[in-house]
Amino acid sequence: MKDNGPKKRRAFPRRIPSLDIPLRIPELEWTSFPEPKRYFTFFYSKKYIILVLILTLATYLITQGQSEPIRRVAAIFVLVAGCWLFEIFPIYITGLMVPVLLTFAGIFKPAQAFEPFAHPVIFLLIGGLTLGQAVVKHGIDRRIAFSILRYSMGKLEGVVIVSMLTTAFISMWISNTVAIAILLPVVLTILASVPDDMLPFKRRVLFGMAVSATLGGMAMLTGSTPNMIVAALLESRTPFGFLQWAYYGIPVVVLSLVSSYFILKRLFRTPDAKLDLGRVMGQNRSEGPMGFSQKMVIAIFGFTILLWFFGSQAEIFLGLPSSISSAAIVSILSVLVMFGSGLLDMKDLKSIHWEIMFLVGGGILLGEAMVESGLAGEIGGAVASTSSFLPVVMMILLFTLLTIALTNFISNSATAAILGPIAIAASDSMGMNPIPFVMGIGLGASVAFITPVGTPSTAMVYSTGLIPKDMLIKYGLMIGIIVALVISIITFIFPIP
Repeated sequence: MKDNGPKKRRAFPRRIPSLDIPLRIPELEWTSFPEPKRYFTFFYSKKYIILVLILTLATYLITQGQSEPIRRVAAIFVLVAGCWLFEIFPIYITGLMVPVLLTFAGIFKPAQAFEPFAHPVIFLLIGGLTLGQAVVKHGIDRRIAFSILRYSMGKLEGVVIVSMLTTAFISMWISNTVAIAILLPVVLTILASVPDDMLPFKRRVLFGMAVSATLGGMAMLTGSTPNMIVAALLESRTPFGFLQWAYYGIPVVVLSLVSSYFILKRLFRTPDAKLDLGRVMGQNRSEGPMGFSQKMVIAIFGFTILLWFFGSQAEIFLGLPSSISSAAIVSILSVLVMFGSGLLDMKDLKSIHWEIMFLVGGGILLGEAMVESGLAGEIGGAVASTSSFLPVVMMILLFTLLTIALTNFISNSATAAILGPIAIAASDSMGMNPIPFVMGIGLGASVAFITPVGTPSTAMVYSTGLIPKDMLIKYGLMIGIIVALVISIITFIFPIP
């Protein structure tokens, strides 16, 4: 891989001296990321399609002793998982294949097969994507960029801390991919003004952003697609929504972020240098005070968050029927207000990647098919048989590590859809509440910063060329193991809400 630093760099000593001359930062320039060419192709990989078809047929034949629904769902599971694993088709198209395959197999009738595509989780996702689009359209991303530099007080260590916290906070409420798309051009502009011999600092900032984007997405139900998939699976068994997710997600994210910060600080030595922010702050002042539209977007965003948390209390206080306690209803309400107030129009919707709905709907449906046919119960029973010699916390850790291993090679949404029903079935076999096991999978599915293909946000950071693949894998694995331990401990020791 091409190295942006000079060919011969002196390694930083263990004690890094301070730099007395401030580093001048130029005015920020706003860039965007072009779509990869293969985004527009149907076949991503023809190489493995024969292998996947053979494995699908073999699965159907091997399960001859099982009932016909189990055999068919098992074969479809292998076919879909193989297409996700080897990216034979775009993962969204594979998700759209699921209802067709299950209908042809006689598992569901057409009306049943398409029900998950109208699941409340889908509309919660629509709200999150639309809110993210409003943030970009009205220039709130620019103000976030200036805030990163201002609150860092011109210190390199401050840039690391503020960029990690900002990335994590934005990823809590909207897609981590959208969060990185908003912030990465800003951070790259800042890093471009830093000398090449400070490559460890540049890598620390970018690595911190990749980690923070995925960790932040674990905190709230709206932060990541896997969250919504496993929440939908749990909701079919027990009351589970926005508050219940945050109950586990926030402590996990706080502890994981703090741990990641200190690990990266140890791995990447940062000099005690200051930045000359004169030109940037002048550019910030030229932006003027916050406009009415920006204030409106922030107000709607804030009100949406309040209703996500306290909607049920508002219903009781106002004597309303059950409505605003639904995170999906609140999300769509915020979208309607955005359009009704003129903050968004139909043209803005063209920039949103609606194809993600195919992936989420397909993932939910595949999970339902595994439960309905009995396949998840069979696999869960086999997994639960290990509970005789493994304590519960180790079982949760086992599920979490398995999830992290898969999510770094296939879609994190696909990982949640595949393992979620298995975890529920395993907990049923052990006679335990499924929430700790399924939360281990839901949270673990976001730990996708170990490989470049784990999640689009990590891929975008990796595409800068500043972080080698072996470094991404080595350091990502170190942080991933720590996060897995945090997830397992929190989900085990916290009383079930």
